[in-house]
This record gives sequence, C-alpha cells and structure tokens, in this order.
Amino acid sequence: MKGQEPEVRLIIEKSKMLKAVIFLILAGLILINYGNADVITKEECIRMGGSYCPGKKFRECYFTLKEEVSTYEEAVDLCAKKGAVIPHLSLSDYANFLNCTKFPWKFPFIMFLQPSLPTSDKCMTATFMDTSEFTTLSRCSLQTKAKVVCEIPF
Repeated sequence: MKGQEPEVRLIIEKSKMLKAVIFLILAGLILINYGNADVITKEECIRMGGSYCPGKKFRECYFTLKEEVSTYEEAVDLCAKKGAVIPHLSLSDYANFLNCTKFPWKFPFIMFLQPSLPTSDKCMTATFMDTSEFTTLSRCSLQTKAKVVCEIPF
C-alpha cells in the first residue's frame, strides 16, 4: 500500500488541477458573455425596426424615427428609449449608413448629430441638401423641426 500512496497523491493533485482549469475556463466564458451582453444581434435590430449595417469600420444598427424634434435633448431622449444614441459626425459612419440603408425623407432636411471632435459644443445640426451635400452648425435647438436618426453600435 505504501508503494501506491505517491500514485494516489498524483491522481488527487491532477484531479484538483483539472477542476481548477475547468473552473477558469467556465469563469472566462461567463465573463466573455457578460462583456458582450449589450451587443445587439441582427435579429434584434430588425425586430426593433432598425437597419443592420455591418460595415468594415463601423458596425451599427440604425433607426430613422417618425418623430420630429426641436431640441437636441428631445432627440437624445427618443434615441435612449430604443437603447440608442445620436450618431457622431463621421464620414465613415455616414458611408456605412448609406451602404445599407437610406433616408426615408425628402431633401432638404435637418437632423441633430454629436460632434466627433472634443469641443465645448455638445450639439450640432446637419442640413442635408442631398446625400452628398450637407452643412453643419453648432446648435442645440431649432425654431423648426429636425428628423431623428439613432444608432446602436455592435
């Protein structure tokens, strides 16, 4: 029996190591899934009425809303109801949007955007004359109504 004790200890030690490795793998899988919990799937995006746009640089679920607003905060609140945000001013993001969907409105129209550069201005408007021509201004409110586009990154 004494000759078998080191073998039994070795088996017990290997068993403990195996349990520890399995525990670490399971913990890692749980953390990976927890980290991806906010990622929206294609099916969820479409079910919510959005356009699923898996671009090379920007992967977004875009929503064009029927509501019109006069302030940036109103637009932010409408997007937040869908778990989304106002898009940043980004030509790459805009190209991704145009590659998979289009604006449902007639030109010209105005919409609110977030500035993409760090500035003291937190709000901006973009007036679209057509898909390739638009102007931007630092504005948080309008005397007219603006269209609303929201996005959820994935």
